[in-house]
Amino acid sequence: MQVIAGVTIHYEGRAKDAQAVQAILRTARDEAAQRGWQVREASDKNASLKRVVNEKDVTYNGPIDGVVVLPATTSEPMYIQLDSNGFMQDFVKTQFAGSAVHVSVIEFLRKLQPHFASLTVEDEGEYWETRDAKKLQAHIDKVNSLIHEMKRTKPGLKGPVTLPSGRIVDLMSGK
Repeated sequence: MQVIAGVTIHYEGRAKDAQAVQAILRTARDEAAQRGWQVREASDKNASLKRVVNEKDVTYNGPIDGVVVLPATTSEPMYIQLDSNGFMQDFVKTQFAGSAVHVSVIEFLRKLQPHFASLTVEDEGEYWETRDAKKLQAHIDKVNSLIHEMKRTKPGLKGPVTLPSGRIVDLMSGK
């Protein structure tokens, strides 16, 4: 199977303390509601989360406090799930939801930022760093063009495909 990835926002952070964890979740719920996004509770007493720490795959097993928000039906869900140490790590692909949704996700993360001792955001659209909507749109247009061209030259490719998890695969083939 061949897979390529579109414009994605990667985020990770550590809450300031236990009270900050609750403030992050409260802010996430409030901000999502103001934006008209769907929210679902995602706390679990015995969760298993796959992460990358110091460039190594790590699995966290234990309690998490969290919510999942869906910025748009054409976006991946955002998992705001903090472990027993207040650590959170995930990503959200906004490629197919458009630049307005991407900007809204970035602003959502900015609203959560004050409750984190550290929050790192790696934005493949470069909006987090630059706040340049034209640069973001250029990234989205470039990936859309690549996807279109690949589908044109390789008719067996399908995409985008939304998996049962809500994750979106840009292109895939059965090979």
